Amino acid sequence: MNDHTTPLSQPLTRAADIHAQLKSRLLSHRFRMGDILREEEVASWFGASRLPARDAMRQLEHEGLIERHGRRYRVRMYDYKAVQVTYRMRAALEHLSVDLAIAHGTASDFDALDSILSHQKALVDAKDRALFSAGDAEFHLAMARIGRNDTLVQELGKLLDRVRLIRSDEIGKDNGPVAAYDDHLRILHALRRGDANTAKAELDYHYDTTVRLHDQSTGPGLS
Repeated sequence: MNDHTTPLSQPLTRAADIHAQLKSRLLSHRFRMGDILREEEVASWFGASRLPARDAMRQLEHEGLIERHGRRYRVRMYDYKAVQVTYRMRAALEHLSVDLAIAHGTASDFDALDSILSHQKALVDAKDRALFSAGDAEFHLAMARIGRNDTLVQELGKLLDRVRLIRSDEIGKDNGPVAAYDDHLRILHALRRGDANTAKAELDYHYDTTVRLHDQSTGPGLS
């Protein structure tokens, strides 16, 4: 039986490896939205054949990180309307995160969030913005985990991946890591007080300042 299962499992493992490495590159701001990705080029990056590279790219397409562009792929383009929808979906999930975190969170949970923020603060001046972006996503996921709801964490994680991709086009236009850190600090303080309304208002402000970065170059938003 092993003789039949091992050859079949190897391509799947290789595709998963390529998927993980290419996804890491996409979320680390090494590409911009619209950059072309060719199967043969991706395969060469990882010393693989085109088949596992194709499988990996199809998975990334399913996750909303790349898209078909003719006979090739490209890093997914998010126009202003798509950015708005993504952030509105994120807001809905994170407002739920706030309610569950306040309902189930303990002092040690909020201390753990504080530790994540301390790490984030140390990355404010890092030359590689990808490091801060990863810490940013971890803060929001950690807040969701406090609510003890695995489905919420999984769905928010998928959205945050898309947000990190979108952020590759925000660097240089945003207010920088200091502003994001300050926003997170105010959110945490509201959570500690059990003040759900303020925490949600701070999250909305956090999103709105980001969404506006896409307004000027991509046209009107949703009505």
